[in-house]
Amino acid sequence: MTSHMRHGTFGARVRGEGERMETLPAQSHGREARTPRSRVAGFFALVASVIVILAGCADGQTPGAPSVLATHLSTASAVATPQFDPSVGAPLPNNRIVAAYGIVGGIEANGPASTLDMLDNYLPQLQDLGKQYAALDPIHPVKLGIDLVVNVIQPCSAFPQYCASWADDDTLKAYIDFSQKHNLYLFLDVQLGTEPVEHAVTQHLLPYLQKYPFVELALDTEFHFPNTPDGYAQAAGYPCCLGWMGADEVNWAIHELAQISVQQQLPRKVLIVHEWNSYVLHDKDKIKRDPGVSLVLQSDGFGGYDNKLGDYQIFVQQELLEYGGYKLFLPHCASPCSYDVDPNGVRRVQSPQDVMSIFPQPLFISYQ
Repeated sequence: MTSHMRHGTFGARVRGEGERMETLPAQSHGREARTPRSRVAGFFALVASVIVILAGCADGQTPGAPSVLATHLSTASAVATPQFDPSVGAPLPNNRIVAAYGIVGGIEANGPASTLDMLDNYLPQLQDLGKQYAALDPIHPVKLGIDLVVNVIQPCSAFPQYCASWADDDTLKAYIDFSQKHNLYLFLDVQLGTEPVEHAVTQHLLPYLQKYPFVELALDTEFHFPNTPDGYAQAAGYPCCLGWMGADEVNWAIHELAQISVQQQLPRKVLIVHEWNSYVLHDKDKIKRDPGVSLVLQSDGFGGYDNKLGDYQIFVQQELLEYGGYKLFLPHCASPCSYDVDPNGVRRVQSPQDVMSIFPQPLFISYQ
């Protein structure tokens, strides 16, 4: 049986307007009609009476209490302003997302979304996969997407601050434009090295998450190390040392995405959390769900089908956070490249039928 491995990488009746108010003609019934002066005097007497009555009403009103008209207007305003619902237009859980994976500036083995040229060539195949998944489960329409690693772990000697590099803004904007043109969700995936999740999001990703309803977040836990001297030493030794991410950082990301959705009036965001083995999420039980965020635990790693399915059973079925995710590795090249292997030792990915036989059926599926 092929061993199960993870491929490391280095990226709301008054008179109407115009209505006439006519003066009734004077009538004589044995009494002389009133003179103009008497009519004027009568008019002012009437006005004075109205003022007295209104003053009496005002005296009887509780100080500070709103008028009846103001109360009605306030009520009408409240009814006319609907409460924001982040579930409207949210991709999950009413849809399934099928995505192409890639590392910015990477090679074919890093996934078909690594460059825009490769992504453009792969798009027809991704669209065909989407149709296959939609046919297998008509209840969940398929939305297509890109899982793009925009922050890559790097040698600490070359990137001494956090042992990782960021894609430049022009590149990110190019992928955003491509996503808008082709109606794709864009997951900004980060490896981070020793950079804290909060710093990475607030300093690099916040403008994109706040502005675009189709931009989401993904955390690749095995490439993340604590921002401490010991964590730095481990990152410097990568790949000898496996990274990990604490529940506190995942919880911060969940809370932040929920706030972004409410503050910016955007559909509920999706957070993908990659899990290759149990070590990378050692306090997974402390991760807190939030109804304002769709949380996907993606079982990661390549190799034999049995091992991949075994991991999914543990990480997703037995330790389910909210929704399941599954990743497949295309047979781009010979060893040591990453790829999936069937029970007969043949390098090929599982079919959509195979993936949909998994329980619970994953709502996020990516192809590297």
